[in-house]
Amino acid sequence: MKSKILVSVIVSVFSGLLCSAAIAGQGGGEEYAFNLKGTGNMYPDTVPDIDGDGVDDPAICFDTDLIDLKNNRVVGTATDCLSEITPIGSGLGLIGTTYFRMPEGTLITRGKTTVQPVLHQTVSATGQEFTHITGAAGSGNAIIGGDGKFASSTGTSRLSGMVSMADFGGVAGDPIVFDCLFVIKLD
Repeated sequence: MKSKILVSVIVSVFSGLLCSAAIAGQGGGEEYAFNLKGTGNMYPDTVPDIDGDGVDDPAICFDTDLIDLKNNRVVGTATDCLSEITPIGSGLGLIGTTYFRMPEGTLITRGKTTVQPVLHQTVSATGQEFTHITGAAGSGNAIIGGDGKFASSTGTSRLSGMVSMADFGGVAGDPIVFDCLFVIKLD
């Protein structure tokens, strides 16, 4: 009798562990390191409500490749949308809403982003010159949506990046060259 109870307890614990592992595999507890890289041409669009009025807000958006930094492979596409752009000193403050589109689902993050002109010449290994440095981070939940594997996800996001705005005049179709790193930690 004791052995049957012991077996039942072991099976229950093992089943619970498998269930927890399956839940973790659905987006929980994972960390992602992505590179948004390439030239995106500006187009107007909207992003989910920022100011709390229940209405989507205007943004300017750019599409780039989404590269997984673990294996340096393109794993999808990214859309970086910029809203509430405000000049501050020599730089800009804005709200960045970024869509990470992958075969297993889409993850959407949002953060208050700083964009500053570079102080030193900044050139990539491929010779691309960058005009601005970008950054955003926060300790609160930065995930504002998702589907597929990322439905109901929460977590933090950090952005460190370089962009070239040398040919960007603020008109639809104008390019920005992106080389931005995101670290996303799901709860």
